[in-house]
Amino acid sequence: MAHSLKSIQNIAFVLVVIRLCCALVGMVSLPSVWAQNSNAGDTNTSLPAVVVTGKAGAPGQETALIGGISEASVATTPLSISVIRAENLRQAGAGNLSNVLRADSSSTDFYNTIGFIESAQIRGFLLDNSLNFRRDGLPTSNYAPLVLENKESIEILKGLSGVQAGTSTPGGLINYTIKRPTNTALREIFAGISERGTTLLSTDLGGRFGDAVFGYRLNAALENRRPMADQAPGKRSFLSAAFDVRLPADSLLETEFELSNTQQISVPGFGLLDKNADGTAETLPAPINPRVNLNNQPWSLPFESRSRVISLGFKQTLSNAWRYSLQASNQKIRTNDRLAFPDGCGNGPSYVYPGFCGNGDADVYDYRSENERRSLQALQAKLQGNISTAWVKHELGLSFTQTRYAERFEPNQAYNYVGYTNIYAPLVLPADPIPRDKNTLRDSHTKEIALTDVMRFGEKWSLWLGARHTQLNRSSIRTDGSRGVAYSQRFTTPWAAIAYVPWQGGYVYVSAGSGVESEVVPNRPDQFANYGEVLPALRSHQQEIGFKQVLDDAGLFSATFFNISKPFFADTLPGSDQNIRLAGGREARHRGLELGWRSNILPSLNLQAQIMFLDARITKSLDMTELGRRARNVPAYNASLATSWAVPGMQGLTWTNRLALTGKKAVNSDNSIQLAASTQWDSYIHWRQQLPTLGLTWRAGIDNVLDRRYWKDAPTQYWGGSYLFPAQPRTFRVSVQMRF
Repeated sequence: MAHSLKSIQNIAFVLVVIRLCCALVGMVSLPSVWAQNSNAGDTNTSLPAVVVTGKAGAPGQETALIGGISEASVATTPLSISVIRAENLRQAGAGNLSNVLRADSSSTDFYNTIGFIESAQIRGFLLDNSLNFRRDGLPTSNYAPLVLENKESIEILKGLSGVQAGTSTPGGLINYTIKRPTNTALREIFAGISERGTTLLSTDLGGRFGDAVFGYRLNAALENRRPMADQAPGKRSFLSAAFDVRLPADSLLETEFELSNTQQISVPGFGLLDKNADGTAETLPAPINPRVNLNNQPWSLPFESRSRVISLGFKQTLSNAWRYSLQASNQKIRTNDRLAFPDGCGNGPSYVYPGFCGNGDADVYDYRSENERRSLQALQAKLQGNISTAWVKHELGLSFTQTRYAERFEPNQAYNYVGYTNIYAPLVLPADPIPRDKNTLRDSHTKEIALTDVMRFGEKWSLWLGARHTQLNRSSIRTDGSRGVAYSQRFTTPWAAIAYVPWQGGYVYVSAGSGVESEVVPNRPDQFANYGEVLPALRSHQQEIGFKQVLDDAGLFSATFFNISKPFFADTLPGSDQNIRLAGGREARHRGLELGWRSNILPSLNLQAQIMFLDARITKSLDMTELGRRARNVPAYNASLATSWAVPGMQGLTWTNRLALTGKKAVNSDNSIQLAASTQWDSYIHWRQQLPTLGLTWRAGIDNVLDRRYWKDAPTQYWGGSYLFPAQPRTFRVSVQMRF
């Protein structure tokens, strides 16, 4: 299979080169046309910048690939799905995953700091960066910074994703859909600047040539970064191209590639303070100036990420009822992870870990992990069709997915103590970059078969059934050849739903499903008595009840109740110094209610309101003090209200406001320390100006208008400690977008 994927990769690369040349030649003769349809990337002026919009424009008409094997309507699917257009995120100044998550109330940050890889929580559960992300439906690694320039939309599946993804955490699934060739000529240049001096220049070109047989889409970007934090400069370059060929017999050949290069000084988190000097950090510090960067040593080097993705796809319609598709992708990520890392404090009466001393002193480590290499090859085949048996109509889907994921590192990494600093008055420290700590190499190979059947009983009732069977093979070994572990597991993840249409535009459903996670006890005999043991796979369960109503003006109201139970792998400390890792030693139950309303309440006023109430509790634990406590870093509620107003008497001018509200978050396991509830107001305007041969869109925005200072995030780490990240300060930005 490896040889076949390599062959596909080589063929795709040749096709890319050939079609890029053809596209560039064809562009010379194509007329300049002001694109008016969604395929040309036009935005919907009636919607606010952060409003969830669908591929078809109106909320009640949007579709998504992420829900199952075939593309489905969000309004009539027994799943909770948001579709966020990247073009609308641009209007709000979004440039990373954290900004994307703000458009959906069920999604929250997790360790989303400047200059590093971003993560996400959905329904309070952390997503796995190597398992819970998709790219046009194919598995993708999220260990590279998100690039929005070539993304058409971001689809968020909320809840258990076992039938869609097999092995994955139960929070949800995020799918990035790629911009494809446009039917009409598209010429776009974007230029933007923020108050701190961040500049962005990007271009988007698309069209067809050769009697519309060949299509192309080219995206490129250059960014010079000057973020909110001091001494954290960076730069980014990006290039992507997508091509297709319309072949006879209702078939389509597609290929695309993406190259991204990012360099930026990363900004570490802060920690709790040991005010009592007893060795336990128990005090939440007052919100610190968000411009402070603790990674500010003369020897601090940027975090570097270079990523490449290349894919090839083929689709064909066999008849009015049947169609199939083939997809293959190859992704490579190379990173240099460097950081002056504050962690613990040995400069006080008692050693503090995790956290900092009460006066703000913190130990600093010179951390360097050079030349980290991650690769992911994916192959997927799908068959979809419709059949009728008696009085039941069946919509069948069958898919086969194969993935190979590998992590390769240098023999050693550096994690060396170099002294202590103070978060209020940083000190200059010496460097110690010598790598001394061994690394671990990892491999994962999966084969998955999924089957779905949507049975429709007349116009009112439908029964949805699905199951995915996964064969998982994993191995790991230290770079010195020691502590090797290899294992294989098989499991099936079922899902079922029943749906009813009570009236025109209404949709009610009940669903239940399961998901699995797998783990081996870390191969460290100094810490684990059962090191290297293959633990039984953990199975999560979800029950969900939902209601959706398409409104007369093409808006959408939704209400979803969910209950998710997730077991964890937990460590216990016996009479010795070694832990024993157990499967299912800890369990959490996340029970919540999601409400959403999107509609044009007036001809010139669009509103989006959404809220998630979440009761996330620990229901099982080896630590009895945790029982019944709230899960850490999970808000009790998360809400947003966005309005977009077409200003009367000023054609093309739209004013958008967004209010985000987040409830308290527990920082520690006994909930004695909590982040306060927060409110943030963002405001943007954009003005569309149509000249005889040029279309202009002027934008201006203010993030955090009131300049509120608060701790926005307290991500928990695997060793039990928590980081603290401040909210972005008030930030101004302007941009212009030209289409010709």
